[in-house]
Amino acid sequence: MDTANSNLGFGSDWESFLRAHSALGLPEVDLSGLHPGERLVVETLHTRYGFEWNDKGQVVLTTNRNDRPHGAVRIQGCTFGQSSSIKPGILFCGGNLEYLSDGGKVRHTTTAIRSLLLLRRSKPAKG
Repeated sequence: MDTANSNLGFGSDWESFLRAHSALGLPEVDLSGLHPGERLVVETLHTRYGFEWNDKGQVVLTTNRNDRPHGAVRIQGCTFGQSSSIKPGILFCGGNLEYLSDGGKVRHTTTAIRSLLLLRRSKPAKG
């Protein structure tokens, strides 16, 4: 078996997968565009996560479950299915949310995201 062609084929399959995923046009949120006072609600199969951006540059997590972390977290992005490949700084429906708690010591990966709801902070009217 030609190893060079075998590796090329693997890379091409992964590239094809990413292109196909992007072509689906699934809802996604770029976390770099969020500002203090804005909130992102992420719903997975079993849990609803509420992330709020504060004026100290932190993201504060609340959930509908007592067995999940609460408080300051760092959102890493979304993984693709059961793989360790991640789309950093982006959350998308169908992906698995990955975030860090306990000052970055504990990594959490959720089940697939079912819905995303972004609540933007309204700007005061100029008068």
